[in-house]
Amino acid sequence: MRWLQALSPSSIYVRTTGILLIAFLAFAVMILSAVAHFTIMPLARSAGDDLAALMLLSARSWAEIPPPAREEFNDRLYQDHGLRIREPREPLPPMQNLPLPYLEFVQQSLSRRAGFDLPLRPQMHEGEQWYWADLSIGGQNLRIGLSLARVATRHLDGALVVLVITALLVPLTAVFMAGRTTRRIRLLSAAVADVSQGQEPTPLPDRGSREVRMLASNFNRMAHQVRDLLANRTTLLAGISHDLRTPLTRMRLSLEILRDKHDPKLIEGICKDLENMDRIIGQTLALSRDLENREIKNVDLVALIEQIIADVGRGEEGDIRWAFSAPSCTRTLNPVALQRILSNLIENAIRYGNGSRVEVTLHCNPTVTIHVKDRGPGIPDDQLEAVFRPFHRLDSSRSAQTGGSGLGLAIVQQLAKANGWGVSLHPRDGGGTEARVAIPPLRSGRIDAG
Repeated sequence: MRWLQALSPSSIYVRTTGILLIAFLAFAVMILSAVAHFTIMPLARSAGDDLAALMLLSARSWAEIPPPAREEFNDRLYQDHGLRIREPREPLPPMQNLPLPYLEFVQQSLSRRAGFDLPLRPQMHEGEQWYWADLSIGGQNLRIGLSLARVATRHLDGALVVLVITALLVPLTAVFMAGRTTRRIRLLSAAVADVSQGQEPTPLPDRGSREVRMLASNFNRMAHQVRDLLANRTTLLAGISHDLRTPLTRMRLSLEILRDKHDPKLIEGICKDLENMDRIIGQTLALSRDLENREIKNVDLVALIEQIIADVGRGEEGDIRWAFSAPSCTRTLNPVALQRILSNLIENAIRYGNGSRVEVTLHCNPTVTIHVKDRGPGIPDDQLEAVFRPFHRLDSSRSAQTGGSGLGLAIVQQLAKANGWGVSLHPRDGGGTEARVAIPPLRSGRIDAG
């Protein structure tokens, strides 16, 4: 098999063209064989039977008419039906294989109708090839025959025409179909190469068959997501470098001052800087672990959210009201990612809610929707998307009490995209912010509803 693989062309264009050629040729051969077996051969057999009946009827009529009228009868028989009747004067040559299946059918029908073996034998007559059968009717011996030209078919010409049409049409069709297929593959290959080099590829054309349109749409969406992911990772790394450099600079200055003067406030400042650095590094490592974690389980979302609320409520001030539309809601998903997302959203709602009650609701439809609502100062409309960028902070959060690292919502969005979920922020009527997490059904269409 290895030598066969070595001989096969490596180009998908050549392979596809070759496969289509073989398939079309095999199809043409099978169609012609089926037409010949089920249509042409039965028609030939029926026509041969009709000709055999005409030959026997003509022989009986020739034997019954007066001898003077036989010559005129013979001429009309030749003109109308291509048959001749004469008296045998010399023996016929030995029987040979008949050149056409049609003559075989005529011979078989003659023998069956006559009740004995009645072969057709060849003999030249007036420069033409004739096939004769000797009969004895009414005590008279006679010989009836038909010319080969009467039944000859131009099968070679027909086969040549079919061959020419097949040789022209099949390769053109194969090349056209293979070219369309491989052109899309080449476009996809070039676009994948652009993505692998960190570039944004030209969107694939969204046309063609349903599967091709789906592939182009999925790839274009994936390329856009990869671009956003790379941009977010770049911003994340730049932000981490910037946020770590600031406390490191303060710590360096503090250490220089401590050489000459012992100041407890400086030491306390260094400890706070170290805590901030540890928090930034910890969040970054947690995001990396959560993105790598792809464990999928059947999870009761009601129990999971209750556990998250209990864990968050221990370390945060504020009141959380929890409601759900069904006593249980089971889905197959990544529980670690969902736990991290909801924990961050609930912690943000408590931190920036000005001590107001935080509301968490669950709607267990085919697309699960989880709402986290607060009554804080809210987020301006033009900042609802920007807050998902790493290290983006609103003015209201830049304080000693509520100021965070700026990674919480960025982590939420990264984890949501990695799992195919949606996360968005919306202003609430009466003030405050509503965060929504949408978890669509699995792509296979399976919904494990409880």
